[in-house]
Amino acid sequence: MDYGQALSALVSWAEGRREVRTLVLTGSAAAGSAHPLSDRDVQVFTTDPAALLDDESWWAGLGEVLVVERLEDGDGNPTRLVYYAGGKIDFTLLPAGALENKTYDRSYTVLLDKDGSAATTSLVPEEVAAPSREEFDESVHWAWAAALMTAKAIVRDEPWSAKLRDQDLKEELLRMIEWDHRARYGPAFDTRYLGTRLRAWMDEDVQAELEQCWSGFGAPETERALLATVTLYRRLAERTAGRLGFPVFGHERVAAELHTILRSGPK
Repeated sequence: MDYGQALSALVSWAEGRREVRTLVLTGSAAAGSAHPLSDRDVQVFTTDPAALLDDESWWAGLGEVLVVERLEDGDGNPTRLVYYAGGKIDFTLLPAGALENKTYDRSYTVLLDKDGSAATTSLVPEEVAAPSREEFDESVHWAWAAALMTAKAIVRDEPWSAKLRDQDLKEELLRMIEWDHRARYGPAFDTRYLGTRLRAWMDEDVQAELEQCWSGFGAPETERALLATVTLYRRLAERTAGRLGFPVFGHERVAAELHTILRSGPK
């Protein structure tokens, strides 16, 4: 897919549709740091989202469509994640009025602006608040709960269940990695999204430990990965708790229970 041609075609289409008022490109392409396999992220500000949802020809004609994910973003706005042959464009449909005084936390490029509303937008790098005591405790409890259930699945020779609970543990590990980084480098430190571009922002020692945190289906290697994951999680949780002034959690007792489970029977 030629993204330049596709975006030009999208702008031409939007110019002829009265209900489409503004197009904004976000993501790595707007920041000038796109990888050859990077998606394009386009916000479509419209007075009639329903019309664009009913008629999908506007994005279907931009290339050879392979598959589509029809979803909503975190604010309930409809999205269309369109996978084309040779590329992918993520469209988010937003009310036209939502652009007024809108702030972006990362670079953006206005592709079309019929009403001049983009002049009221601004770029304000996001500063993420430190976790509350409740959020931090939730993560610690969820992480160890997932670890205990993963251990049980390993002993029961239930590798699929082990992988599902391990994914829960990995989600909490990433959350703790992000908290740890911002606690040490400041609230504006950009930890990206879902671990993307981790080679660029994540500390090398953390990356090195992560190498040991995944495995195949075999019980011995799954156990090794589990222990590596909880070791890293615990180290970061203790360091982050210290920086944020939170009480120390009793990791030792839960870790002992984890080892008891792993020793409880043949795998």
